[in-house]
Amino acid sequence: MRKLFILLISHFVFLGCAQVYPLNTNTDVPNDAYIKDVNNELIPYEGIWKGTWDNKTFFLSLNRVKKYMNHKENNPYYKDILAGRFKVLDSSGNILYDNTSLPDQDTKIEGARFLSIPYKRYSLFYIDSDICNISGNILINFINTSNTELNWKFIDTTDIIDSSCQYYNANPFPQPLPKNIILIKQ
Repeated sequence: MRKLFILLISHFVFLGCAQVYPLNTNTDVPNDAYIKDVNNELIPYEGIWKGTWDNKTFFLSLNRVKKYMNHKENNPYYKDILAGRFKVLDSSGNILYDNTSLPDQDTKIEGARFLSIPYKRYSLFYIDSDICNISGNILINFINTSNTELNWKFIDTTDIIDSSCQYYNANPFPQPLPKNIILIKQ
């Protein structure tokens, strides 16, 4: 009887555990699987990064989070990603943008995946509901072997800004993120 009990408990524990796949998995996974950063590839990116552009100071905070990916209705899964928060100060130290207090599930910058051609980069996406749903892709990569300098490239992919946008006729239109910048780990 004891062996049967242990066998049943083992079976239920096994069924309750999600299947784990490495971060570089690019195929469909079973429902509730976990695409995990088993090789700790995201850890070097975690932390506070700082750079300057157009007389502004840009602070970026990146941390690894386990996110429930439910964009495919019939195939939800978990994935380790980088979540990003940022703060921008003008040359006088006044805060222009600050979303550093947002919870992990509401960040405006979220990681997507690693790209390896022509060199290793991490891809993130940005969408900002506070600024007319502007959006874009971000590519980051290390530019030194000590992983203390990060190259940042932002590509704006915003389609349409209509008259319902509070910044519709703003000149200049808000630019919360730099297009290209080198960030230094703090």
